[in-house]
Amino acid sequence: MTEFCIQIHPRRGPQLDLAKVLSQFEHLSTDASWIRRRSTERGRDGHAYVNLTFETDYPKLFWQLLYEQFYQTTALGQFMRAASIVTCEGRRGWDDYLLLDHFDAGVTCDHFPE
Repeated sequence: MTEFCIQIHPRRGPQLDLAKVLSQFEHLSTDASWIRRRSTERGRDGHAYVNLTFETDYPKLFWQLLYEQFYQTTALGQFMRAASIVTCEGRRGWDDYLLLDHFDAGVTCDHFPE
């Protein structure tokens, strides 16, 4: 099983409608039967953040769907790219961790192995 974490930093995208984004993630997790578990955690570590966590046995499919629906769309994608980080942990936790997207364009991101 693979765990994805999408961490959203609302202060980095003040125009981002967080309630709408959370609703869209809720729809994503209920529409896809191959998403095993979803959770939402709000916190503060200097600034407010929201962690959306998803577990799936189909990580490439999930990332493709997530990227298409939340990062490639014109309006939403612009704000998600500016305000979020996406990580993926495999069966070995941080030993097979991938950083898939980061709000700092200077940070090198990983890709799924072929």
